[in-house]
Amino acid sequence: MESNNKRIIKNTLYLYIRMAVIMALSFITTRIVLDKLGASDYGVYTLVGGFVSLFTVLNSILNSSTTRFLALYLGKGDVQNLRKVFSTAFILHLFIAIIVIICLETFGLWFLNSHLNIDINRISAANWVFHFAVISTFLSITQTPYTATVTAHEHFNIYAIMSIFDVVAKILILYLLITIPGDKLIIYATLLLCVSICNITLYRIYCIKHFSETKIIFQIDRKIFKEMLRFSGWGTFGHVITVINSQGTNILFNLFFNTIMNAARGLAQTVSYTIAQFVGGFLTAAQPQLIKYYGQGDTEHFNKLIFNITQYTLFLLALIAVPVILEIDYVIYLWLGKNIPHYTIPFVKITVICSIIYRSNTMIDYGISAAGHVKLLNTLSIPNYLLTIPLIWGTLYLNLGPITAYWISSIPPLLAFLTNLWIINHTIGFPSKQYFIHIFLKNILLIAISLIIPWLIQQTMSPSFIRFTVVCCISLLSTTTVLWFFALNKEVKNMILQKIKDKLSKIKI
Repeated sequence: MESNNKRIIKNTLYLYIRMAVIMALSFITTRIVLDKLGASDYGVYTLVGGFVSLFTVLNSILNSSTTRFLALYLGKGDVQNLRKVFSTAFILHLFIAIIVIICLETFGLWFLNSHLNIDINRISAANWVFHFAVISTFLSITQTPYTATVTAHEHFNIYAIMSIFDVVAKILILYLLITIPGDKLIIYATLLLCVSICNITLYRIYCIKHFSETKIIFQIDRKIFKEMLRFSGWGTFGHVITVINSQGTNILFNLFFNTIMNAARGLAQTVSYTIAQFVGGFLTAAQPQLIKYYGQGDTEHFNKLIFNITQYTLFLLALIAVPVILEIDYVIYLWLGKNIPHYTIPFVKITVICSIIYRSNTMIDYGISAAGHVKLLNTLSIPNYLLTIPLIWGTLYLNLGPITAYWISSIPPLLAFLTNLWIINHTIGFPSKQYFIHIFLKNILLIAISLIIPWLIQQTMSPSFIRFTVVCCISLLSTTTVLWFFALNKEVKNMILQKIKDKLSKIKI
């Protein structure tokens, strides 16, 4: 027993070291890329990439429904319809990808060169980035059915493998970016396209090898298509608004300021993406299970899954949020050195704080979708998200500053979260009040309490690496203690411990 406990402790340590290494490499690559490109070119890349993604809203028409119907027929064991769903989805996504390319290479190219606030000397490089992004977008859209298949089959080990690939690829990109002479922005965009091609190729090889339904039949099943379109039709509007809000905000910041501001926002989004990678695994894995529980009429496990997965996710998020909020200035300095675009620090801090709202809402959103109430969800949520662009534009127009605008952008997601709680309560009887109090509000309060001791210690020390180390260690200890004893129920604790045992028992010491 004692040897097993030691093994678990050692394996747990190895797990967190691996996770820390991956996150550290992600931040290191961003710093080097920012250093080699410069804040302005980094902003150009962020702006152009975001602008191209605006046109991917067409992809949302069948994105969510593909995953849902694959999981649905997989649960029923209906192999024939499973193949029809995949083939229908692939052909339609191919058609969507062609439309996107036409739109981008006409209107998109014109808008890029005539309206976006880009230095005249960097227009040529921006065009190269644009065309490479278009190619990558085409491949990503046609990749959707394959990714949905992996999710439906719950083969989440492929995500772990691809995370390792991403780390290796980023290291290789850094080496080539440093050594290859020429325009660094163009070189960087080229290398990222190559990585995207490799990533997609590996995914497709895996799917073709493991899932028989991925062998394409160039035929659209009209019945399945109508069912998929009916399900996703309303969901499309929600996704369209989400993409427009995200990238529209980026464009507004560019029009009112410059590409430096886009660089700051891009860095904040990098932090947001890293957090999502750190805490989002269980959220993704839970979606097919929610669909299956609802299909079986198992309300008890359906509700428990939403509660437990969200609580686990917020626990992981708190481990990041507390030390980051306290030591954000030093963290950014360690990350980017002296080459820090203005407003990066407050943008990152706001992003981390607002992540609590986003992660609290994710499982509720999944639950409503799993229950098939997509029409009601998007009918009531769209008005909330439609406020984002007008609010940000009004804030910037009144010269209230980018920080105020960044805070304002969190209001619509909060309103959407409250709306979703009402929907899931009134449609399937989910205990929304209990969820809001015991999951959302309780975790915010406990995270605030977790800040007290490390904050008091921070105030007694001067800024330095020693203070950073001490505050981070105390923050992790404080957060873990407070949430473990006052937030996590016995079931979630057992789930965490069991997951650790299952994943790490395979590691030989």
